[in-house]
Amino acid sequence: MNKISSSKKNASVKTVINILSVLSLVAPSVSLAEGLSFTKSSEEVAESKAARLQSQCSQARSEITTAKNKIAEACRKAGMGSGCAEKAAACSETLGTDSFDTTDAIGTLMGLPAGSNIGGSCPQMNGRDYYDEKKRLETEIKDTQKDIAELADDEAEIKETFNTTIQELQQALTDAQQELEETKTSLDEQEREKISEFQASQNAAKEKLREYNSKIIALRSEMTNAVREKATKMLELTAETSKYACNQEYTKAAESYGKVNATSNKSHISKAKAQKAAALDAFNKCMNRFQQARISLNEQSAAKMESINDQIRNAEASTDELNDSLNLASTQLDQMKADTAKRKTQAEKKVTDLMTLTQNKMQAAQENMQTKLKALATKQQSYTEALNRANNSLMTLGPAPKRGAEYTSEEASSEISAQTEIIEDVKATVASNSELAAQCHLGDAAKGSSKRSRSSGSKSGRK
Repeated sequence: MNKISSSKKNASVKTVINILSVLSLVAPSVSLAEGLSFTKSSEEVAESKAARLQSQCSQARSEITTAKNKIAEACRKAGMGSGCAEKAAACSETLGTDSFDTTDAIGTLMGLPAGSNIGGSCPQMNGRDYYDEKKRLETEIKDTQKDIAELADDEAEIKETFNTTIQELQQALTDAQQELEETKTSLDEQEREKISEFQASQNAAKEKLREYNSKIIALRSEMTNAVREKATKMLELTAETSKYACNQEYTKAAESYGKVNATSNKSHISKAKAQKAAALDAFNKCMNRFQQARISLNEQSAAKMESINDQIRNAEASTDELNDSLNLASTQLDQMKADTAKRKTQAEKKVTDLMTLTQNKMQAAQENMQTKLKALATKQQSYTEALNRANNSLMTLGPAPKRGAEYTSEEASSEISAQTEIIEDVKATVASNSELAAQCHLGDAAKGSSKRSRSSGSKSGRK
């Protein structure tokens, strides 16, 4: 805020000085021109000079009016009434000291006894910051008081939790001991049922094995008969047998034609050839029937033996599966017995471990309760200290500014000081020109500015 005001002030002052300097240089030139040209009358020169001085005066008044408006704006933003500049200067002086105390230093400045409250004279904050901080502190106090009140509930809850934990641990141990007895009884009963089921399944599997073995023996006997039957039938269809039978067919066919009678040799030969061809055809047909019979016998025998072999393989596979099942069931029974014994041991160990764990948990619960109670005591002390700090901060927050105040008194004082210095500089510049000072009366436009400047100077010296 100080930097901004100072820059505005310097710019304004430079503007006025530059204008006056230019005008002072122009005046002799005008006089010289009058002397050389002799074209302007003395009246015209006087009028021009008067207009120039009037322009300079208007500029000076404008600068002072602008500065006064800015002073009024600073007073408005600071929420100060009449005597704003003096109040802002006094508050700025007091608030700027290194040993400032809200309730004593400002109260002393205002002529009040030590420890008195100065009311709304010198707020330390603008309206928004003050009421935000006040609301924050009041909320913090309320929340802290609530936290302290909740500590008693927390302590009761901690003790209740401890008692509940101890009861639950004791009940869990009692339940575990009862569960152990029930587990042993249940395991013994399950073992008896498993043994009974195993024996029944073993007997059924053995009976089934005997059935499959009997079936395999019968099928193998059937296979032997099938092989024997095929061999017997094949003996009736061997090459020698077929040739012998077919030769008889040939001879019989030949005899059925009787003797060849012919009137000539040519006729005789022709009939003889026909007779021989018919006999050969009968022979060939006979041999073909034997061949087809052998093929049919081989196919039927092969199909029958393959069917028997399939049945044998299926029966043997079933036998193997039953044997595997019997072995597996026996292994499972042994495993079940081992598991039962192990589960009993584990159940007993579980109860023993639980007893040790319960004792450790009870001790830990006791220690945990003590730690939490100690933490509550520390927290209560911390809350109490925080509450005291918040109360002290609220008490030393200082007087309340107007709710709409945008500046603190110190910020307003800085702006007022900068604008007052502008007014003083403008007045000094006008006073330095005797002709301008004679015709330009600034009046009380910046009344009290000298005092404000001195206050600002002393404050700047402290900084």
